[in-house]
Amino acid sequence: MVASSAGSMAPTEVAVTFDDMTVLSEDGIDLFVLNWNEFVEPPPFYVDVAGRRFVYSSQTMLVAGRGALLSDFVREQEAEGVTVLLVERDDRFMLYLHDPATGAEDEAATAEGDAAE
Repeated sequence: MVASSAGSMAPTEVAVTFDDMTVLSEDGIDLFVLNWNEFVEPPPFYVDVAGRRFVYSSQTMLVAGRGALLSDFVREQEAEGVTVLLVERDDRFMLYLHDPATGAEDEAATAEGDAAE
C-alpha cells in the first residue's frame, strides 16, 4: 500500500492492489473491501486500485445490519456505470465510487489545458 499526503497530515490518497482487499459476497453482488481498522490515521479521500481512482462519496453504512440497503445502492450505481468500493472503518463501511466517465472527462480537460499552453 502506498500513501501520499502533504507533510505529516493523514494521507489524502492511497494506492492499493487487489491483494490488499477482501471480497464481500452478499445478495448476488461481490464487492471489494479495504480494511482500514488497522490504521490509526483517518481513511483517505481517494483510493487508487490498479489505476482506477475511487472517491469517498461521503456516505457510510453500518457493517452489521445493513440489510438490502447496500445491495440496492450498489445496483443503482452499477446501472449508472459506477463501481463501488467499501472501506471498513470501525463499525461502518465507507462508500467509495469510481466513475469511468468522470476519469475520461478529467483526462479530456487536462489535454485541453495542455493544448492551450
